[in-house]
Amino acid sequence: MAAAGELTGKVALVTGGAGGVGSAVVGLLAQRGATVYLNCFHSFAAGRKQAEELTAAGHDVRVLRGSVGKPDHVERMIAEIAATSGRLDVLVNNAALGLFGSAATLTEDDIDRTWNINVKGPLRCSQAARQLMAAGGGGSIVNLSSIGSTRVLRDYLAIGLSKAALESLTRYLAVEFAPEGIRVNTASGGLLDTPGARMFPDSNGFASVMADRTPFGRLGQADEIAEVVGFLASDRSVWMTGQTVTADGGLGLPLGTFGHGSQATPSAPADSPDDAAGASGTGTTGPGSELGHDPIVVVGMGMAAPGVNSPDEFWQALCDGTALFSEATPDRWQTAAFTPGRRDVPDKGYQPVSGLIADFRPHPALAAEPDADRDFNTVWLRHSLFQALESVKRHEGDRFTMSVGLTCDGSQHRGEHFLVESVLLALAESGTMTADQVGTVKDALLKRFPRAASSRTLPHDIASDAIEGILPAATPVFVVDTACSSSLYALDRAVRDLRDGRAEIAVCGGSHAQRVSNMVAFAQLGGLSPTGEIRSLDETADGVLFADGAGLLVLKRLSRALADGDRIHGIISGIGLSADGKGKAINAPSTAGQVAAAQRALADSGIDAGDIGLVIAHATGTTAGDTAELFGIAEVYAGQRPVPVVANKAIIGHTGWAAGALSMIHLLLTMRHGHIPAQPRFTKLRAKVADQAPHLTVPREPTTWPRPSEPDAGEGPRVGAVSGFGFGGTNATVIVSEYLPQHAIPAPPERPDHSGDALVIVGWSKCEPDGLDYGEQFPMPPFESVRMPPKLVRSLDRSQLLAIQAVHALPAQVLEFCSAHRDTTGVIVGFMGQTQAMGDIVLRTHLDDIADVLAAEPIPGLPRFLEEFREAVQTSTAPLSADSYPGAMPNLIASRICNYFDLRGLNLLVDTGETALLQVFQTAEDYLRSGDLDLALVAGMSANATPAWSSEVRGDDARPVAEGAYLFAVTRESVARAAGLDILTRMETSIGEPA
Repeated sequence: MAAAGELTGKVALVTGGAGGVGSAVVGLLAQRGATVYLNCFHSFAAGRKQAEELTAAGHDVRVLRGSVGKPDHVERMIAEIAATSGRLDVLVNNAALGLFGSAATLTEDDIDRTWNINVKGPLRCSQAARQLMAAGGGGSIVNLSSIGSTRVLRDYLAIGLSKAALESLTRYLAVEFAPEGIRVNTASGGLLDTPGARMFPDSNGFASVMADRTPFGRLGQADEIAEVVGFLASDRSVWMTGQTVTADGGLGLPLGTFGHGSQATPSAPADSPDDAAGASGTGTTGPGSELGHDPIVVVGMGMAAPGVNSPDEFWQALCDGTALFSEATPDRWQTAAFTPGRRDVPDKGYQPVSGLIADFRPHPALAAEPDADRDFNTVWLRHSLFQALESVKRHEGDRFTMSVGLTCDGSQHRGEHFLVESVLLALAESGTMTADQVGTVKDALLKRFPRAASSRTLPHDIASDAIEGILPAATPVFVVDTACSSSLYALDRAVRDLRDGRAEIAVCGGSHAQRVSNMVAFAQLGGLSPTGEIRSLDETADGVLFADGAGLLVLKRLSRALADGDRIHGIISGIGLSADGKGKAINAPSTAGQVAAAQRALADSGIDAGDIGLVIAHATGTTAGDTAELFGIAEVYAGQRPVPVVANKAIIGHTGWAAGALSMIHLLLTMRHGHIPAQPRFTKLRAKVADQAPHLTVPREPTTWPRPSEPDAGEGPRVGAVSGFGFGGTNATVIVSEYLPQHAIPAPPERPDHSGDALVIVGWSKCEPDGLDYGEQFPMPPFESVRMPPKLVRSLDRSQLLAIQAVHALPAQVLEFCSAHRDTTGVIVGFMGQTQAMGDIVLRTHLDDIADVLAAEPIPGLPRFLEEFREAVQTSTAPLSADSYPGAMPNLIASRICNYFDLRGLNLLVDTGETALLQVFQTAEDYLRSGDLDLALVAGMSANATPAWSSEVRGDDARPVAEGAYLFAVTRESVARAAGLDILTRMETSIGEPA
């Protein structure tokens, strides 16, 4: 019988220790007194969480990040154990790679990668640990295997071969290591009741058959195989070496035949998302183990848009081609107050038509919920989430993440709330009315602006409320703002969550709700269509119309989706992001920037540009935007074969922060049907585009999308691309492939791995006012520091000016590095809520509306107050111009840095409330460790201390809202040393490797 402290004083290393059997082994060894080093690679967050929990319970568990497939990682891990503990007594080789498939479907590369992790990994760990174990007088090595090493299981060829070799390796090492007092044994088991067991094709049927084959009639548990490992690790097994101890619940007894079903369904090679793809439930891919080529797939999608309440309705709308634009009804806003029908009226728009969700039919689950005063975005996202999850299989204990594109600029509830709050605060400050009179004014305002009563209108609140009660309470929420490419940046984050083992299921997308101030501000740019329609891609395109909209996608790894029996809508083959850098102007789309994003997406996917059979363009319908984008598409996908290009904004409008997600759904639906609907209101390309891009075609009639033929392989999968870009030069391209079960999925190029390279800060700066804030007027920076005309500077929100000043204040060597590495330097900013300049736009555009609301109220002094209020607003803010909207958008804080300093890596803004700066550091680490960036400028910003904003974020005398900007230059240690950058400190985040 095991003694509670039988391993006291011993040191153990468990590879693949952050999930399934690995996690159970870590817990057991720690509880029996050992100091345990928990090794994991892609699942650092899960590993550290377990380590923290065990440490809090009084045990000694430490996390080591590294891949057993990389010799330098293994050497570093053993060196760290030697340096911190001075000994190693137990090594448990649990990490492994699981690729399902038969001889007909597995490639030679699949076999090689499985062998490298499952056989060479334990060998290199054992060799590296040998000297340290021998110095302590010996020890125990335990390898994890499965019954698939000696019995034939369907689609288990690669794993079975490697496990058989591992058991043979055990015997050879037992003999060789015996003189040093080191025992080497194997623990092998049957199928375990873990998430890994569900990775088998037809997992439910397989599990049922395997359970029936045991005398006990059940599957094993992770802690039961952990007990075998604990025995072999202890001195109770001191006279055992070179043995394979099998704990399979009697599965090997002659109770019947092995196998599960007579129909062999093809299955693509795939990694399990748990460390349990072996029949024993041990040693495969996922949390705490190696993640090989297991593509990310879309298994669910949901949406809402003008005239459209589901993907099926969206498809019908695409086929019909009918534009779904309208004027707002009075319950949404009073159109006459904002669009006088002329283009020369200050602070007014000229186009009353837009895309509005006016006939919304909520998902039945949403309709059944109690009525609540929710932001439009919250409602549409909940609807989309219920819809997207309808046919997606979920399991207890699944980890989710939610990544969504949102902004304070895209919420009518937010605008009305700020507007009413501003008027009431000004009224209170004037002191000219009684409490009853103020109450009367408030009632009148709320009658016109009823959504002002809603309080949870900030982006991070919207995202959290959207998933409440649908996804687990602990689901991390990531809110990104890159303007109209936001939902594609959210998709990139979701893919990274799955690739890095932070989730089993990732939800991503975006939402946008029209509000009048945005329409008016964009009208001042001259970008709205004067004709009330969008003619995307056409030579007569003359402007855009913005629209309400929301869209969400649900992602899983392919192996998990196959095991769950989910419908696979498509494979996310590659994603590319970029920033325009200096470009023509900050609000002018850049062909070069879009080309960079598309080329990065193709490189990420390993797919040839000539294989792209359809491009869903961003295609806003503006002359400059469509022309720049078409030139970029023509350059990237150049060739002899025609490349069809289509867009959806001519039907539903420009849904802003949701646009990329809806274009993804557009592509996936087209891929499903093999049919490309005609591009509505299209006659021909602009002449200069047609001359330079003769291979681009925009279908005027419905056309088929045939699958490409492949030599000796029949039909291949359709492959398409989604293009997106946003104000400020935030570009994104996504490559999507059709899933064909019978078609082998080529592995993408090996992605850089910098997990063993510590992150360091090589420079920092700050910009702070003398007091808590800069006051009503931000001090005008000197021309030499901004190099912009004074008129333009006055139109910029102070946050953008602070951002430029903060970069100027960085050490010269950091600025020189940025200049020399423009393509791999990115900017990531943490910010919360609305900019002060956007608040000014809201007030200016609603001055007449406010006067109209209160004109009928017979309150003495009210006319005088309204006159003074108007004068104060107009005095403190300039009339709206073409510079106002880009000067006020939150995401332009990051874009302004890229534009000013000509940086082209990527730029984005994170708005997760008061945790934004922490999220920014984690996001930077993602891009640095993946090699997408070599240096990240990470900023935290607060630049709005106006009374209306301060009251909303609960600022008070004890905790007032302050202003300031804080900037950090972060890179990898190897980059810093190679460039001669001064290293100020190493850093650690919850998803990175400890310093």
